[in-house]
Amino acid sequence: MKSKGIFIIGVDTEIGKTTIAAGLGNLLFRKGIKVGVMKPFATGIKHYSKEFKSLDTKMLKDASGNKDNDNIINPYFYSIPTAPYLAKKILKLNEKIDIKEILNKYKEIENRHQFTIVEGIGGLMVPLSKDFSLADLASIINIPVILITSNRIGSINHIVMTYRLAILYKLKIKGIIINNKCKFSNSPFKLINNNLQLIVEEVTGAKILATIPYLKKPSFKKIANILEKYDFIKNL
Repeated sequence: MKSKGIFIIGVDTEIGKTTIAAGLGNLLFRKGIKVGVMKPFATGIKHYSKEFKSLDTKMLKDASGNKDNDNIINPYFYSIPTAPYLAKKILKLNEKIDIKEILNKYKEIENRHQFTIVEGIGGLMVPLSKDFSLADLASIINIPVILITSNRIGSINHIVMTYRLAILYKLKIKGIIINNKCKFSNSPFKLINNNLQLIVEEVTGAKILATIPYLKKPSFKKIANILEKYDFIKNL
């Protein structure tokens, strides 16, 4: 591994980034690597449990064998499933995001682990506050980025926009993972799907690190097994 961490960012919400981040964490854990995990912002309909505000952070922690408590892994949680800034508006919360606190918690996690996985929320321009987006946060944390895209219609537009925006924010793009969330059975869509990797690499210039096949019931263990076949750790 050349880096000490990776920031997982989706081109959209519901793209599979939590399962993929957890799968990577599980693969590293199985290889004997001490893994730190962090999801600075999470939202949901309600707290998942007494121990975890979000199901996402439970998955990240369970998959990676991590021992940190939820307040370190997930400093900010809002109990309404939308962008953090909008959630704060709806919930009438006046709290300000403490960027220094997030960075300090990240550094604390990084210092105690061999490799740290940070998962974003939604896409790059999701507003965390009025003038602060996920792209700003990724820029401040300043670790390489893996972009997650899907194979659904419109994904080429989304990945190209996300890639170019990441370049504008001077993010260090490690590569792209294509997550086949849609199962196509008819011929034209199969042809499109089979050529998606080629066109994404051509129009972005970024490397496709892995392609996740359609999984009826995706899990972090299944994702870890797929990433292992790609010899994924050598790309980090």
